[in-house]
Amino acid sequence: MSFPRVHAELFINGRFVGHVLVKGEHNSWHFGEFEPNANFTPFAPIFGRWSLLMHADEDSDRLTAAASEELRETEIEMDRLQARLFIPATGKWMTICQVNIDGELIDWKT
Repeated sequence: MSFPRVHAELFINGRFVGHVLVKGEHNSWHFGEFEPNANFTPFAPIFGRWSLLMHADEDSDRLTAAASEELRETEIEMDRLQARLFIPATGKWMTICQVNIDGELIDWKT
């Protein structure tokens, strides 16, 4: 997907969980805005925990050992999710290898 401002639908573990507005890409990473629906609720704690840990020690150069371990465990849990994007305009599916959701921001690797 090499053009920004594309509307897509995010599916996690086969469930439609929200809308994505693709804003751009860099190498194999894409980024945009995410608008969840009610189906995202079971997945929200995973991404919320990841977001908190990513921002936990912003004043420090390094995460604490405990935060680093919890972040690693959270990212393993996130990587187990089966995420795909559906592009209604083209009818095409995109398989996602890794997805990060931080509030209304989303980025993913194909």
